[in-house]
Amino acid sequence: MKPNYFILSLYLILSLVLSANAQVSTALKLDPNMALKKADSDGIIWYNPQKAPFQLVGFEWINQDHVYRRLPVHPKWELSRGVEGLANHTAGGQLRFKTNSKRILIKVELREKSGMYHMPSTGQSGFDLYLDYNGENRYLKTTRFPVDSTRYKVELFNSDTKEMRSFTLNFPLYNGVNSLEIGVEEGATIEQPNAFEMKGKFVIYGTSITQGGCVCRPGMAYSNIMSRKLNVQFVNLGFSGSGKGEPALAHLINQISDVRFIILDYEANASLTIKNTLENFIDILREKHPETPILIMSKIRYAQDRKGTISYKRLISNRDFQQNLVQKKKDAGDENIYFLDGSKVLGNKYYECAVDGVHPSDLGSQIIADKLTKAIREILN
Repeated sequence: MKPNYFILSLYLILSLVLSANAQVSTALKLDPNMALKKADSDGIIWYNPQKAPFQLVGFEWINQDHVYRRLPVHPKWELSRGVEGLANHTAGGQLRFKTNSKRILIKVELREKSGMYHMPSTGQSGFDLYLDYNGENRYLKTTRFPVDSTRYKVELFNSDTKEMRSFTLNFPLYNGVNSLEIGVEEGATIEQPNAFEMKGKFVIYGTSITQGGCVCRPGMAYSNIMSRKLNVQFVNLGFSGSGKGEPALAHLINQISDVRFIILDYEANASLTIKNTLENFIDILREKHPETPILIMSKIRYAQDRKGTISYKRLISNRDFQQNLVQKKKDAGDENIYFLDGSKVLGNKYYECAVDGVHPSDLGSQIIADKLTKAIREILN
């Protein structure tokens, strides 16, 4: 009896299909990112940015704790109450990715409502989006939402053309983020971003000025400005009212991988104690980073710091102490420690650069970023 080749062929095809389906099913169980996502009623598919190919910057412990937090949930060293709470603020956090979607939306759940009296809700609790345009990151749009809300959905990008583009989304400066979803058009592709031009991480430790108070939107925090200017990833460890040079923060900086540069700018919260804390802070950093460049910047000049005032005399006294300490370290053989005179950073019109006489406006933040960037380039060259 001759075999029925039609039946045999059909059986073989059916076996291959069932085998392929089994493999796909297994793959979907192992990697949910491979599963087809169902679009919503607007034709948008929503993604969790904590998963590849998205790249999160500024959240060094997120793979361990899976929360948008700038320090570990359970650190080995005790944190002050202020640092513990402010670590949940997402200042300096960035999300980088490529997509050919003509639309980009975000869905956000914040930790708390906005309500700062001297900082716009767009800076406190908003996100802003940048587009890589011929190698330059250009600002596109900021989220707008009811001030008393903790949840919002906003479209940040809408184009007539479908082409692969690179984006950076900056996180809120003075609020926490419980959840974030990125929405793109059904059928759009998402890819991992281009590598930063400069390798390694720049860690900056400081106060509310470092955290971003009180600029109008996240991209204007001076760490984010420098990230764009230098094309490098920053880790922003600015803690409003709580950057006091505690040893715990130096130990935590030592836990961050691939640190290339460290900036210390915490005098504003430690004007009475910096002479007792700075050298020990540096010595702890040197245990892990014996040759990493460390740049000490003294406090910027406040509007009240007029010559002859008590505050101005303290500003100069602390400046001289930090400058002399850096020179002492250099004389002892540390060739990679540097000083920047913060009292001169804002120039002669220093009193025009703040929102409230203390915290930099966008103008002040831009000037600080420019001066620090210049100093960093000179050091690295």
